[in-house]
Amino acid sequence: MGRQTFDTKRRVNRSPKKRPGPPQNLPGQTAIRRRPQKPSLWRHAFGAFSILLAVGAALALYIQLYGDPADAVPQQLVALDPPAMPAPSDTLNGAGTALPDLLGNDVPSGINPTAVIAKAQDERDALGNPIYTAGPDGELEHLAGQPQRPAPSAAADASNPITINGQPIGEGLVRAPVSGLSRNSPYGKVPAKAPDGRTAFKVYARPYNARANTKPVSLMIGGLGINRSLTQRAINELPPAVTLAFAAHAPNLQNQINQARTIGHEVLIELPMESAEFNPAEPGATHTLRSGGTSAAENKRNLDWLLSRASGYFAVTNYNGGAFLQRSDSVVPVLANLSDAGVGFVFDNSVDAPSLPTLASASKLPFLKAFSLIDSAPDTASITAELARITALAQSGGAPVSVGFTYPQTIDAVVEWVNSLDAAGLTLAPVSSRVPPTR
Repeated sequence: MGRQTFDTKRRVNRSPKKRPGPPQNLPGQTAIRRRPQKPSLWRHAFGAFSILLAVGAALALYIQLYGDPADAVPQQLVALDPPAMPAPSDTLNGAGTALPDLLGNDVPSGINPTAVIAKAQDERDALGNPIYTAGPDGELEHLAGQPQRPAPSAAADASNPITINGQPIGEGLVRAPVSGLSRNSPYGKVPAKAPDGRTAFKVYARPYNARANTKPVSLMIGGLGINRSLTQRAINELPPAVTLAFAAHAPNLQNQINQARTIGHEVLIELPMESAEFNPAEPGATHTLRSGGTSAAENKRNLDWLLSRASGYFAVTNYNGGAFLQRSDSVVPVLANLSDAGVGFVFDNSVDAPSLPTLASASKLPFLKAFSLIDSAPDTASITAELARITALAQSGGAPVSVGFTYPQTIDAVVEWVNSLDAAGLTLAPVSSRVPPTR
């Protein structure tokens, strides 16, 4: 048979392959296109934060388990030299070692330049006050040999006085607080005796000099600080020798006391005390001094709060107190605290407290019991009648101390009454001057 020969080499189709095209849509189908997806920034950020949080937690756990607490404690202190100060200079850009004496050509060294300049002028200033200069020994001495302006006459002063709120100046009391007359309490400064023996009773009282051929009579008006307009009337219209008492819980208390003292009124503050009809909703009830179940420590805290409301008062007085002042076990610690504070106590005599004078004396507390209340009925006729009774008693040498309230009728009647005192041979004396000395 003839031998058949086969070609063992496979024929390879080397033609390039065609890339498959997009799928052909069948009839009736809608073309579908894929949209490229953008990476999510929030997802990546959250993932990174989670990794950092996990690493931080792992690191904190490792330190807690294997860390040494001593590594956080400083082992040694290193002293650093202070930075060098710039070189002294006599000008902004100079290099000298001394500052210039700008007044060297006009004023000798060690002399007050203001006084030297004034020396060439009249020795009294615009208000007629003398001007002093520094002497050779450094002490102040009067400028001698200079022309003096004659002092203003009394007639000139009376015709054109300088006034504040309608009252002539010159009777203002020392500005409070005075250094050394207070101590710290949980609520602020409260009165205290000074190491040199000074007390608020002596320092903050209005000075008084008895007038010859006259007899004294005193009046305290209370309830100030609650009604603003009536408080201003009492401060401005009543004579400075009338003593004023302010409610301890009154708003803006210190400013009102300052106003009264600037004109010349000495002042007290009223301490709320438990009455027989005590109402927890009445003014000042939160810090009322109480008896019965109230401890001495609690009353001490309330007293400190009340005394801390202002400064500049020479004494305190009671607001109510019919129940409190009859309990010696409650009253005695309060009186002792007031004595330690260096203030006095003026009892308005509005309630029955027969043992109070004796207890105050035992506590060495400056104490005064008022004679009467002039406006138990707040009408002009009854107030005028009571003031007439006080006038007759004072003329007989009784020296009464009476109490009134800040009623409009009281202010009007007192202003008219004060104008009649000279003719009656009486002089108005501050209440502090009637308090007997302690033994």
